[in-house]
Amino acid sequence: MRKLWLSIGLVAIMILVTACSSDQHVHKDDKTDENGKIKIIEYGDFKCPYCKKVETNVMPKLKKDYIDKDKVDYQFVNMAFLGDDSIIGSRAGHAIKHVAPDQYLTFQKLMFEQQPDSEKEWINKSLVDNQIDKLPINQDMKNKIKNEYTTPDSKSWKAAKKDQQQAKENHVETAPTVYVAGEKLEDPYKYKNYKKLLDK
Repeated sequence: MRKLWLSIGLVAIMILVTACSSDQHVHKDDKTDENGKIKIIEYGDFKCPYCKKVETNVMPKLKKDYIDKDKVDYQFVNMAFLGDDSIIGSRAGHAIKHVAPDQYLTFQKLMFEQQPDSEKEWINKSLVDNQIDKLPINQDMKNKIKNEYTTPDSKSWKAAKKDQQQAKENHVETAPTVYVAGEKLEDPYKYKNYKKLLDK
């Protein structure tokens, strides 16, 4: 009987350890893209104040040193989990990736700049449209983006849903969660932690 309880205890510990560490190894085989560029995968939400810290403190340097020089493949997986309005921002982001991909990071920056110091719902069509209007693209492209993100079952709606599913399937429950070259960053708020893995 004692052996049985010992076995059950060991199995329970193994399950617990696996559950706690599963997100550590989610992208272990997802180090580079097809062109050999190192992947940076950030799970976040435009409403997340901690994600805003990454956007403010890390992204300008990361963009200047690596993204603008085409050295890395940066992906923002929008978990859209902090309120019903989060999904609006995610759909708009994906519409921009589809219509004017070079403008996505500008839009991401603009969205984080709009984030208020409260947990109220604030992402709506009017606010999103205002950010789209700030992008340095022609009016035809702006109209396409606006139409795309507000049309049910469009590519951007499906991509936004896919982001949510990816986070769920990979058991990513906190934002920001960042992977660089397949490794999860324990502290995503310091630029040196990214640089250490990128310059290996």
